[in-house]
Order: sequence, then C-alpha cells, then structure tokens
Amino acid sequence: MDFKKIDFFQPLILVVAILAFLAMGYIGSFNYRFEDPLDLEVILTVIFACIVFTAGDLIIKYKIKVENIKKTDFLSEKLLLILVLIALVLQTLNLVFIGGIPLFNSVLKSNATTDIWRVAYPLFLIMINVLLAKHYERKYLILVLLGAFIFGLNGYRTSVLGILASSFITLYYLNKISGKTGILFIAVMVIAITAMGYIASQSIATQHWTLNPVELIFYRAGFTLEVFERILPLGATTHGHILSLIFSPGSPRTFVGQYVLSDNVCLTSTLFGPVYLDFGLTGLTVQMLFMGIFLGLMDKLKKGVGVGIYSIILTHTLIWIETGPTDIMIWFLYLIGFILILINFNYIKLNKN
Repeated sequence: MDFKKIDFFQPLILVVAILAFLAMGYIGSFNYRFEDPLDLEVILTVIFACIVFTAGDLIIKYKIKVENIKKTDFLSEKLLLILVLIALVLQTLNLVFIGGIPLFNSVLKSNATTDIWRVAYPLFLIMINVLLAKHYERKYLILVLLGAFIFGLNGYRTSVLGILASSFITLYYLNKISGKTGILFIAVMVIAITAMGYIASQSIATQHWTLNPVELIFYRAGFTLEVFERILPLGATTHGHILSLIFSPGSPRTFVGQYVLSDNVCLTSTLFGPVYLDFGLTGLTVQMLFMGIFLGLMDKLKKGVGVGIYSIILTHTLIWIETGPTDIMIWFLYLIGFILILINFNYIKLNKN
C-alpha cells in the first residue's frame, strides 16, 4: 500500500475519529463509572450516525464533480499577515482585560470567552490557514505556534487543537509535511492538549482529581458518552430549544446540564446529543446527512483558499465529536464554507458517469 496516495483527511476521517472516541469512552466507562458500561443503544445509535454521514459523503464523491475553482486575488499576503497580527493583539488585550491567565484559574476561565475572544479566535484561525494556503512560508509556522500559545492561555483545549490541527491539515494538502515534521507536529499537539486538560482540571477549586493526564482523557470520553446515554430516553423533548440557544445569548451546554442532570453545570454531550435532545433520531439523521454532503462538497473545493477553509471546518467538526455542535462561532465557519460553495456554484456539476 502506497501511503502517499491515501488522503488521510478526507471527510470519512470523521467516522474513524467517532469510532475511536466511542472505543475510548467504552473503556473509560469500565474504569471510571459507578454504573454499568455504555448501553448497547448508545453504540448502535453512534454507528447509525456514522452510516448516515458516510452515505452523504459518498453521494457527493460519486455524483458530483467540480470543474474549476475561482481565485481570490484580493486576499494579499500583506493583508492576511496584518489580520493575523491584529487577532493576536486582540487576544493579548483580552487576557489583560480579564486580569490574569484563565488556564490557571477556573473563575477567570469561566469569563474568558469574551466578545473580544469571539472576534480574535475565528479571525486568527481563518487568516492563518488562508495565509498558509495561499502564501506559504516556513517562517509563518512561528505564528501558528504563537497563536496556539496565546489562545491556549484562555484555558480551552479546543482553541489549541483548532489552531494546530487545522494548520497541520492545511500543510498536509500543501505537501509541506515530511515524516519527521509530521511526527513532531502531532507530538507537540498531543502533549499540549493533554497538558492543558490536566492543568485546567487541577485549577478547579471545587474539584479534586486523582486521575493522571492519560486517565483523564478516557474519563472525559466515558463521561461525555454517558451524558449522551441519558439523553436517549429524552429524545425530541426539547423541541428545538437547544438550537435556538445557539443563536441567542443563552448557554446550550449549561441547559443540557440542567435538563439532563438537573444540575447547573456546563456539559458536553457528543456530536449527537444536542440534536437528539431537540429532534430525536430524525434530527440526528438530517444533521449527519447534511454534514456528510457538506464536507463532501468542501472536499471537492480544497484548492487555494479552499484548502484552508476545508481544514478549519473539518478540524472543528472533529472537535464537535466531544463538545457537540453548539457554538455559533463554529457555525459561522460553516457559513464561510457555504459562501465558498456559492462562489463556485457554476463549476459544480452532476457527474453523469
């Protein structure tokens, strides 16, 4: 098998990641739960979701072709670089206004996702990936690491993972990743995410963790899938309320904690939990089919700017496997992908072969 000819980051990587997360959660449910291991219904529902997603992706893969991609010449190297630096300055100011480093203080962390951050993070994420995709230079990797560090101080692993993983995927499609560079990049990413999760857990004054960093990963996977297990009997009982919270000042994850566990806690409930709670199995089917079709189309458009946009959307969809699609900011990234599809609509054709 020639591994150089394999597209490791095609949309079906999502299915691989979902099944890996399910396996980790199942192991975690044996070791760290006080009830029975994950219910068979959870496993079957997750597998069903993977099948629907795969069907959507395959429809696009074999029925749609893209003849060309429109160029975006107005995104000059200088403009992109300025916007990247503006995003870094904004996040630095955000930390100053917060009054400390949220990574080491759970109280500060709860207030770290300010309006400044909501502008700075997507701005940096989009511009650094487009900069790499259109005007790659090795020196720009310093900005990637700097961004991961500065945004990582907010205390959220997803920001660091979003920056490092999307940049890695962008570089992969630019053929800038050698074997040694790839191993080093992945090692840095894994160590950074694991360390951040452990440090953040130790900074919560009301909790006392005895798990080591690796055990904590399996525990989180098991607990998140347990939340989804508790959601299954409640399917379609919130009638779109979580969806409405995504587009309002409310907190969808806190609502899930209140509704499912009757506790005022912020809970992740997997990629499937929020939509299942709102609309049941029908909603889950629509969501996974949409994601399969959408990522399949974005996969066809990954040239030039499209490489960076695809990398961002794929990365955050992978992150959603744990956290759930409840972030309006990430849906904004999907909107950018939709705009890219519209811009190139005339080049998207039905494959008659």
